[in-house]
Amino acid sequence: MKPTLNQLMSFCTVAEVGNIGRAAEKLNISQPPLSRQIAQLERDVGAKLFTRNAKGMKLTFAGEQFLKDAYAVLRMMQQACNNVQAVSEGQMGLIKLGATMYASYSVVPQLVMKHRMNYPGIDLQFQEMIPTGLNAALEDGRLDVAISFSEVTSSAINSLVLLREPLIVALPADHPQANVENFALETLANDPFIIVPRPMSPLLYDRIFNQCLKAGFSPHIGVEVSVQQTIVNFVAHGLGVAIIPASMATAQIRGINYRKIADANTIENILMWSSDNKNPALEHFINQCRALAEELSTASDTRISS
Repeated sequence: MKPTLNQLMSFCTVAEVGNIGRAAEKLNISQPPLSRQIAQLERDVGAKLFTRNAKGMKLTFAGEQFLKDAYAVLRMMQQACNNVQAVSEGQMGLIKLGATMYASYSVVPQLVMKHRMNYPGIDLQFQEMIPTGLNAALEDGRLDVAISFSEVTSSAINSLVLLREPLIVALPADHPQANVENFALETLANDPFIIVPRPMSPLLYDRIFNQCLKAGFSPHIGVEVSVQQTIVNFVAHGLGVAIIPASMATAQIRGINYRKIADANTIENILMWSSDNKNPALEHFINQCRALAEELSTASDTRISS
């Protein structure tokens, strides 16, 4: 038979006090059952753990080694109990977060820093995905939370607007409108636009298209690109112009001028999570997101040229 935790605790107590009678008092049991426990333990491990004499009990060499190992086992068991309590209270665990690449330039860095500072025991697993992929991963449980442009269409999905910001224009640095004093979007009516494909991000595509319609023209689509960073990189290489969320200006890619749009449409970073998700760590994460959303609502706009 293998030693039980009760036997290990009894053994450690006897080793600490060096006397069966005093150990029995400390454990609040009578002496005979304790003596039988120690004798059974020695039979189970196949070695003599104590020498007995008139003064009490002294550990053998084998007993000294067993005491070190017994303490290690008991510490591990205590840590296991502490860990399971922390997980059940949401202080330890794992949050699986997915987000658009655009969110990596806006809310995700601040969110990760705050999470790391406030909840060091909760691992954060992050993955960049396209908006439609995020929705699917959230619905089938591969993600705990997602940050996307998408509008929530299911009653089983909760949502929170983290950031609302204007769309801006990205122009090649040598574009004729890159440095004009009063930029007007309608001057780009004949330019090729680099834009996200609608099936991948319907909401963003529609906001961009509508922005052009408000300026009196339908955009000429030059290239469709699924990744926001690739869009601004293509602009920098002179392949066209783009309308992008304002946070993408933080990419600081050379060869681009960013311009504000009069009567700009806005785009939102929306946090989404399933109401059926039972992850104990999720409530802390969402509360942290609510605090960040409040901070961002009062923050200044992204600095770009007028």
